[in-house]
Amino acid sequence: MSRATINPVGPKAMHPLIKLQKYDGTESLDTFLMKFQYMASYLQWDDENMFHHLCTRLEGAVGQVIWDSFPRATMADIVCHLQSRFGTQLLAERFKAELRAWRRAPGKSFQQLYQDICRLVTLAYCSGYANPERR
Repeated sequence: MSRATINPVGPKAMHPLIKLQKYDGTESLDTFLMKFQYMASYLQWDDENMFHHLCTRLEGAVGQVIWDSFPRATMADIVCHLQSRFGTQLLAERFKAELRAWRRAPGKSFQQLYQDICRLVTLAYCSGYANPERR
């Protein structure tokens, strides 16, 4: 059966396929979860769909979270486990101290300065699972 003849199902079936990259713990968990929330909102996933899609995007050591969760884990359980192991919530004080002690390195552009400060402010003062509906 050719790809053109497959009839996709769901509220956003006629939109082009979009794919979220896998999460292996090397990038920011908060950024990954925010992208995941935006995708879930756009595609109108319910909690069950979100749970299954999230579980399929976890790789490597991060995938161990699925095994460590009990058999009837929910989306909230998985996110809570991810945040406790790979999130920055527990590191907020470290980022605040780093921000207070931060100095511009010689030769660093103002654009890099701005990006570094924005990153540290976000890590130090913004916590929690991103929710696009809060805007």
